[in-house]
Amino acid sequence: MIASSSYDSLASWYGEWASWPPALFDYARHLLPERLDGLTILDVACGHGRLSRELATAGANVIGVDISAEMIKQAQRLDSESPAGIVYHHADVADLELWWDGTPFDGVVCEMALMDIADLDAAVRAISAVLRPAGWFAASLVHPCFPGSGMGLSSWPPEGGYSQEGFWRSSDHNPEGIRIRIGSYHRTLSTYLNTLTRQGLQIEAIAEPPDALPQFLSFACRSSSRNAP
Repeated sequence: MIASSSYDSLASWYGEWASWPPALFDYARHLLPERLDGLTILDVACGHGRLSRELATAGANVIGVDISAEMIKQAQRLDSESPAGIVYHHADVADLELWWDGTPFDGVVCEMALMDIADLDAAVRAISAVLRPAGWFAASLVHPCFPGSGMGLSSWPPEGGYSQEGFWRSSDHNPEGIRIRIGSYHRTLSTYLNTLTRQGLQIEAIAEPPDALPQFLSFACRSSSRNAP
């Protein structure tokens, strides 16, 4: 049985709120292959399909997975209005038997969602498992190294500190934002990097937006089996 998601009750609001270009098609587009046409790509925690649609428009064959049933319904509705051939699954990405047919992916993406995933190890393990040899993984997330600003995009609560990992929700943050509604899992940069490495994914590039204090971080990895035939 799939656990319910805190995003279920916010799906309609989130679809209207998160209307800006995905980071992986904005300041971090260079982290993805230049040509996406013909590639089979998994969108982890795809939400209402914002990044999935960008990938499909660029010619990729896209499968999106999200634990929120309501977000998947939003994504399917949008795809039915402007068909892009995206296949969406309501599932926990870590439960491979529930959604994966065993066909490996050329690449995997995750747009602004790693800090929402409770079991990071399980999710990254699944990502590594579904990639073909030399496959790539690109993701964006709230920058784990900075407390952020009044926009409510900080990685840790105002009264906490960088080393205090765990789930948090702040009533003091921007009431128009997502963290006051959903909360977040703060993890240090070393936790993210060590988790990726432990699951056989090696960082190849990192990107930050050109801000005085960057609120976001994006990275690209390659499977450590890149030399496999």
